[in-house]
Amino acid sequence: MSRITLTTAAREALRADEVVFFDWHATGLCCADAGEFSVRPLRRSNLPRRARRLETDLVYAHPVAWVHLAELPVMVDCRPLWRWRRFTTDLPPDAGLRCCLGRPVGGGNR
Repeated sequence: MSRITLTTAAREALRADEVVFFDWHATGLCCADAGEFSVRPLRRSNLPRRARRLETDLVYAHPVAWVHLAELPVMVDCRPLWRWRRFTTDLPPDAGLRCCLGRPVGGGNR
């Protein structure tokens, strides 16, 4: 199972009825299942039916994102920007594309 960790700032930024949601955005390279991750707060009542829980009850993911995140250690942080909350991860910016192309996110086969 995934090893998702929320920083103190991320936990405090979530409202009582919210969770962190890893969404998947298809980029459509040829026929591959290529895409990228985004992370955002989402009300529990607005979670997609197919959303899958990642280890803790505070983190959910789109089914395609879940497959790629299932074994990765990921740190989720929140950086407030004025009145907005910006949730970030320690994943590289091209993590979704790397996963789809069979390249490890944590290094290795570069």
